[in-house]
Amino acid sequence: MNEPTTNDEVLTADRARTPSAYGLGLLAGLGFAIAYGIAAEAIGLSWGLLAVGFFGGWIIGGAVGYGAWSGSAHVRVTSLQVGAAAIAGAAWLLALVIAYVVSQSLIPQATTGLLERVSLGGFFDYLGGTFDYVRLIHVLAFALLAIMAWRGAR
Repeated sequence: MNEPTTNDEVLTADRARTPSAYGLGLLAGLGFAIAYGIAAEAIGLSWGLLAVGFFGGWIIGGAVGYGAWSGSAHVRVTSLQVGAAAIAGAAWLLALVIAYVVSQSLIPQATTGLLERVSLGGFFDYLGGTFDYVRLIHVLAFALLAIMAWRGAR
């Protein structure tokens, strides 16, 4: 009989459902990116973006953890935590792109169309323009997002 005899052995015998974990994590990351982009430009949040990053990371990490284990007892898998943090990073970049597009769409009385205003160079100008505290908030929100995604994917 090769049955595990301790709880630790039972937990290590469990297998994570990685495709499901990353699939749910990507859906949560997409939701975060849309919420962050709208909150940053359409609503005009500044310090509140830190809360959006914190809870977004928590939701991404939780989605990865739930997709992998569905709430069952398990051991921590570092590769899932790294994957959740990578999803968080990609979601943050997408959120900045969405924020940039939203900012361009809200220009009052623009004489050019939206597609003419949106460009890669314009995006880099948006990111690296004049340094103000909002750029720092974006970086701090990314840090909170990645940390909470890492911790949430236990």
